[in-house]
Order: sequence, then C-alpha cells, then structure tokens
Amino acid sequence: MRRRRLVVPLLCAAALAAAAVVIVAAVLLHRDTTLEFQMVDSVSGKWVWDATMKLQGREAQGYYQTDAGPSRYSFTHLAPGASTLEISAPGYKPMSVPVVLHRGANRIARPVEMTGLEIPGLARFVLFESLDSSDIVVQLRPVGQDGKAVQNHPCLSIWVGARVSVETVGGLPARDSVDSGAARGQELFRGEVPWTWDPAPESVFRYSARIAGAAMKADPSPLRVIDYLVVVPDPSAITKPELDSLMQRVWGLDAAARASALQAEKGRLRFFTDTSWNVKARQE
Repeated sequence: MRRRRLVVPLLCAAALAAAAVVIVAAVLLHRDTTLEFQMVDSVSGKWVWDATMKLQGREAQGYYQTDAGPSRYSFTHLAPGASTLEISAPGYKPMSVPVVLHRGANRIARPVEMTGLEIPGLARFVLFESLDSSDIVVQLRPVGQDGKAVQNHPCLSIWVGARVSVETVGGLPARDSVDSGAARGQELFRGEVPWTWDPAPESVFRYSARIAGAAMKADPSPLRVIDYLVVVPDPSAITKPELDSLMQRVWGLDAAARASALQAEKGRLRFFTDTSWNVKARQE
C-alpha cells in the first residue's frame, strides 16, 4: 500500500518533467528569428535620409535618427539561414550585407557605413554670411536643378576655399553697400576654410564654414568681398587625400588656370564658384 502511494507522485513528477521538455522544445522551435542593425553616413557618422532596407521580402524605410546615436532597425519573423540585407538611399552607394541568421535574436555588431556619392540634383551652391565676433560664418546652401534647396543629402567630404578682399568703389574702401561699381581691393585672406555638418532635423542647411577673424589681415574698412570655391568629389573616383593633394597644387593658380585644372578632373569631381559682395566686417 505504501509502495503504491510512492508510485503515484513519481508518475506525476515524470509527467510534469515530460511536459516541461515538450514546452521548452516548442518555445525553441517557435522562437522568432530577428535581425537588429544600425546604419550611418560614412563621413558624418549620422543618419542616412530616405534609406530603404530589404531582407527576405520584407521592407523598411529610415529617415532621421536620434541625437543620442544611430537608430536601431530590426526585421522580425525571419527564416534562419544565409540571407542578404540590402540597403539603398538617394545619393548613396547601395550596400549588400551577407548575414547568417540563427534562430532567435541576431544583431550586426557594427553600424553599416553608407558611402555618399552625390548631392542629388545639385546645380549650384548659394552662400550666406553672418558675423560671430571677428569670424565670418558661411552657410553653404545646395540648390537643385529645380531651383529648390536640397535639404537632406549625403555628407560628402567637400573642399571649400575662400578669398577675402576689401570692397572698394572708385579705388577707395566702400563705406556703404552698392549694387554696382564695386571692386576688389587689398586681399585679407586666401585659403582653405574648414566646414562642419549639422545633422539636426530642424536645420534647413547642413554645411557651414568659418573664416577665422584671426586668419584675416586687420583692416578698418567696413565691407568685404568674398570669392568662394566649393569642390564636390565623387568618392568612388577620388579619395580625400587625393583631393587634398590636388587642391594644394591648384589653389595657388590664378582663377582661369585653376578652373582649367579642375575641369580636367571632370568625372572625379565637380566645382562651383560664387562671390558675395557687401559682406559686413566686424567694427571695433
């Protein structure tokens, strides 16, 4: 009688153990296979605008990312095994990333770096200046062939050069803004200008450059004329070191010779010139 009482609990325990094994096996068998990843612009390290991501017939779209870092994207309900993550975006080189998916959660350890190739539809740059103490801050505004500003685009490693001169009228420093008749007087600065990239979603224009007041010759005249050169490389055809080396060679040439040298690089880069008159100088 006592032995029978022991057998019943043992049988129950065995049944429960078997049921647990079945439940665990079912959970493992039906565990969702997912892939999580990030992507960034290879130059700015920030968001990639209007990115299309595809994997196993599924598709997702990406726009801005957070200030805290690149957004995390994920695909769910995937089939385990070898697959390929496809990412494309306007102005970027498409990427194909091979992945081997294991049952359960999968993650690509490093962000996928997207290489920008062009500013889509770029026709010209318009430049606007403002003063920050003795520095001249310049907004570089890309304009498309449709005449509209290009707001969201890849961050390319552009090269920006500027020549700052005293604005003159009749051979004397200009005292007031004029619509015509102004000329270039004494040169106060000539050289490459460093630029920065603004990834903030609310920003209308991304590139800005700064001509340091300390780098310009002091002059009491109130107005400046600034000649700009903006060079936009094709990263698939010319590297940043190659571009820097080229610009060191051609920047010192006169305007006509420099333009001829840059035109000879057609297919590897595009260049744009612009001139701003009546730029106010800091007055002590």
